Amino acid sequence: MQTLTLRLQLHRPTKAKESLYRELTSRVTALANNLVAAGRPRKLTSKTAMGYAPAKIPSAVLNQAIRDVGAARKVDHFRQLPPSFNNQNLRLQKAGDLWTVSFPTHTGRVRVPLAVTGRQEELLSRLGTTVKQGAAKLYTKRGRWYLALSVTVQVTPCVGTRTAGIDLGLRNLAVVNVDGATLFFSGDRAAYVRRHMADLRRRMGKAKALGAIRRMKDTEARWMKDLDHQVSRKIVDWCLARGVGTIRMEDLKGIRLRRKRERRDRGRSLHSWSFGRLQSFIAYKANLAGIKMEWAVPRNTSRTCPVCGTTLKENRSGVRFRCLSCGHLGHADAVAALNIGKAISGLAAA
Repeated sequence: MQTLTLRLQLHRPTKAKESLYRELTSRVTALANNLVAAGRPRKLTSKTAMGYAPAKIPSAVLNQAIRDVGAARKVDHFRQLPPSFNNQNLRLQKAGDLWTVSFPTHTGRVRVPLAVTGRQEELLSRLGTTVKQGAAKLYTKRGRWYLALSVTVQVTPCVGTRTAGIDLGLRNLAVVNVDGATLFFSGDRAAYVRRHMADLRRRMGKAKALGAIRRMKDTEARWMKDLDHQVSRKIVDWCLARGVGTIRMEDLKGIRLRRKRERRDRGRSLHSWSFGRLQSFIAYKANLAGIKMEWAVPRNTSRTCPVCGTTLKENRSGVRFRCLSCGHLGHADAVAALNIGKAISGLAAA
């Protein structure tokens, strides 16, 4: 089973609906902070908790807010607590070509259309069969309203028997190797975009255009996340086409301590790249496809000859790998990916 969160966009809500959502969010947030101020009282019910609410809140939403406050034990003040709904009071159904969702509010139950993607459509169509609906949160971001819906997907194990190794890095964001067949994802474009964005922010900083800087950071963050999605999808599809049943990646804890910055300023552009996020995207897409994930110890993966097993620092020079023992030649990142697939230094603890 694999748990996912679908970000379902509400399709063009009216001003009145947006005002309704904001008011419900405000009431839930005030309730949460009142409960925190009261020391998080235990054994509350929808009736007893109403005394802490600033105004009417549907009992279903109120009960879910109590659980959310109880789960966030370390939070001493909520800037905003989105209204939450469980699978009993949030209903999804298809009306014609549109998916709609209904949920309770303080003025009554509302039903609104959703703007879903093709992937979301495919998962929603399987609700009640191989996809199980979970809780959902109503929130706004950059002027748009969304439902963050948790779903659990039943996964059929992949029948593939081959193992793929994936090496992540700076010069190449990802290199995948399956029994010698290699797929490269160059980091040049990503490095250029990030250097370009950094240069624009410096110039805007001199001009005191702080609003433009914030917007640019958001744009860059969205671009990076989208690229991670594209790379991870291509990797999993490529592995599926080659009969891969297991993907191995390095345990990358402390990668920024192990990688040295390069003179050409690649470090400034990619040292803050979210390798962990790229790994998580690959992992959850692989799990959905039924591919098993394993984590390899990263020690000496780019210094060990995949042919004779000799490990020497001098075997690698930049992107060039040449074994000083048997003379084997190859791309250093491809060699690392091959060694990760073999887990030459063992598998990391789960």
